[in-house]
Amino acid sequence: MKKKTVQKMLSVILAAGLLLTGCGGKTDAGAEQKSDPEQASAGTEANEAEGEETGGEKTWSEDEIITLKLFCDEVWWPYDEWSGRIPDIVTEKFGIKFEVTVPSDVNQLNMMIASGDLGDLVCSGKFTRLSDSNICYSLDELAQEYNTDLNIHSVMRFVNTADDGKLYTQMVGYSPNSVLEGWDKVVYEQAGMVIRTDIYEELGSPALNNLDDFTNLLQSVKENYPDIVPFAYNYSFTNDYIKILCGATPDEEGFVDVDGKAVPFIMDPGLERYYELMNDWYRKGYMTDENFAWTGTEDEELMISGKLFADSFYSNSEDLTNPKLEQAGADFRVQLVVDMTRGQEGAHWTQGTAGWRGLFIPRSCKDPERVLEFCKWAWSDEGQELLLWGEEGVDWNWDEDHSYPILNYDFEAPNAEDGVKYWGWMCHDGKANVLPGYGNGGSTYDARVALTEICDANPVMGMLRMGADSNEQVIMDNLKDLYMNESTNIITAKSAEECKEKYEAMLEAARNMGADQLTEWANEKYGTLKAEYDKIKDNKE
Repeated sequence: MKKKTVQKMLSVILAAGLLLTGCGGKTDAGAEQKSDPEQASAGTEANEAEGEETGGEKTWSEDEIITLKLFCDEVWWPYDEWSGRIPDIVTEKFGIKFEVTVPSDVNQLNMMIASGDLGDLVCSGKFTRLSDSNICYSLDELAQEYNTDLNIHSVMRFVNTADDGKLYTQMVGYSPNSVLEGWDKVVYEQAGMVIRTDIYEELGSPALNNLDDFTNLLQSVKENYPDIVPFAYNYSFTNDYIKILCGATPDEEGFVDVDGKAVPFIMDPGLERYYELMNDWYRKGYMTDENFAWTGTEDEELMISGKLFADSFYSNSEDLTNPKLEQAGADFRVQLVVDMTRGQEGAHWTQGTAGWRGLFIPRSCKDPERVLEFCKWAWSDEGQELLLWGEEGVDWNWDEDHSYPILNYDFEAPNAEDGVKYWGWMCHDGKANVLPGYGNGGSTYDARVALTEICDANPVMGMLRMGADSNEQVIMDNLKDLYMNESTNIITAKSAEECKEKYEAMLEAARNMGADQLTEWANEKYGTLKAEYDKIKDNKE
């Protein structure tokens, strides 16, 4: 679901200083490896019997440990080997080791599907492609086959049900209302913005309660520091923070709710205010033309070089940037802007996801029973806590109220040798990945609290999933390209009138590409799904 998912997550991981690698173990795309459920079942039953005889959890001998193929369908995935203290604990628990493959390009999964061999477990955000009974097992099918309970919350089941009425996975990043109600320290991750503290203080530390205040500050920077670029935004996060302040969607795909109707993101009326503001800043010289040609971390490089005042990036940018400034020997630091989301009239955004990545068990899996048990455990609190946070008592402990984990390491830059955190990105819910932020405290958490205060959650938007090869997806892809190509032209217009004309021309082009057709398609589903969701959204189980 995530927009510019590859670029965004790569930016965050690179900013945290992790070394990414391209591809792990090779997948044998030429071999059909269909499972034998009876044989797998017999083996697991024998293992269970042995565990019962010893009176404890099954202990797997080296000969009993099997190696299964895990495909992590993200080119930026940071771990390409199943190694380290945390994976070793999982292997000991389930008798499974994974041969990990990270794709070299975004099309590798399609080639694997064509070959009929997807290995034994797939972690991917391609929900509609993999939610196909010819490609993957449904969870209920396997649960019935192996006489086990899935124990899935009714809301989780609803938002993850595919168009064929079957359940193939639980997508990460989402939790039902009733679950989140018990965790008052849960906040949403989102965009953010940092400014140079030294310049801000030299200018008198003016109040920054809204966009007018910030525009005045940028003007002061331009007048008093002519060699400093007043404002820039990160390529991957495409100025999401300012969009939110303007009440515009930060998403670059999918749908938004406008007066109870689902419309393609590009038709969000809040974008008009955003373009108007950015065009004003551009014409006043607060931005450079180079910003629109950036494809990586050029904004960060400009900041570290001392030539940038404000950087629209992410809500943990202060934590990520200051260590790099220190390493570079810079004589200044940056600070997050926190209060503008509270003071700006109309600031708003919608958390419209039902999750963005899931574990799928393909038909080529050699041992679906053992993989199902692993997935069930990974989706449980116990599994998430180990895979994300590490060992309780070793890597972290609960606070005295059992409301958040206190980690003894930096969650933004975990030790890759231990294999902590990122395997948990295959399975975490809407709370486990953000609770460590409370323990870290500071401005990052404060900024996320402020962003959460102006957020509405609507997972039904994330359920408007288009078929991978459908006409609707083709239209959406074309709208994404139109948006990316025309945004620069709108922002760099020579006058406010020309900016408005170009914005209206983009909307007309969107309609000609099928935006209205896409709206009609979405609303055939949206009303019914939203009504069904509203009936169950507060279910306790």
